[in-house]
Amino acid sequence: MLLTLFLGKWRRKSQALRENDNQYVHNLIERIHQGEDEWRNELLTQYRPFIGTVVSKVCKRYIDQSQDEEFSIGLEAFNEAITGYSAQKGSSFLSFADLVIRRRVIDFIRKNRQRIVTVSLDEALDPEAPEYNVWDAQAAVDRYQLDQEAEYRREEIFHYRERLEQFAIKLEELPDHTPQHADARSNMIQIARVIAEKTELRESFLEKKKIPVKYLLQYVPFSRKTVERNRNYIVAITLLFIEDYQYLRSYIQTEDIEGKGEPRDEEGHRAQTTGSSLDCDDAGREIS
Repeated sequence: MLLTLFLGKWRRKSQALRENDNQYVHNLIERIHQGEDEWRNELLTQYRPFIGTVVSKVCKRYIDQSQDEEFSIGLEAFNEAITGYSAQKGSSFLSFADLVIRRRVIDFIRKNRQRIVTVSLDEALDPEAPEYNVWDAQAAVDRYQLDQEAEYRREEIFHYRERLEQFAIKLEELPDHTPQHADARSNMIQIARVIAEKTELRESFLEKKKIPVKYLLQYVPFSRKTVERNRNYIVAITLLFIEDYQYLRSYIQTEDIEGKGEPRDEEGHRAQTTGSSLDCDDAGREIS
């Protein structure tokens, strides 16, 4: 009992620290973007442990910050994230930086492997080389490219799993929470899109780690019960919209096509709302 209470307090404290951390980082990045570049080194110094942790996850081993070149790549990626981050995109900076670091470290590892593949291809293309076979060499290059995409996708899944756990959702349980019918999935995807694109909804969602149902119902033609019943699926799709997932986001595009992107109310009619339409942004433009 005491251990449970302790763990609960520790989790709440850690969450509060992360939220304060994000706000602190956002403030510094804003100042850097306004020209106060001296704060860049401050961030790079303070977040070396964070960078080391992310790089270690990708490399699946301990990273020595003073010796391993992968850490230098991670440091450069963090610096790139500082320059390229925009709060308007929705994701927190640390989440965005996490993904940038993962991709750049994968690129570094991939380029090292590519040298081996290139040497092998050059040898295969040498007419005087024994057992010359250009088709085998091309097949090796094709496999290499598929492996590269698989690595990107795998790191996005790892990142996605961590983000879901912050909302008390397990990735493996998502199939059990996915609506069976295409129309229902399409409706929930449209709800997720509204949360991701409405600034006040998105900020509340990320800060409190739950769907802001009360305010959401002002923009969608569904009941509280429907939203709460599909909570895990809506959260999962909202994170796909918010985070910078280049491969996982294709899942949403597939679902939009299947459901024809046409939100319907709980009686099956084309959704119509007053004030703000479900499929329009803040400026009244249709969302594609």
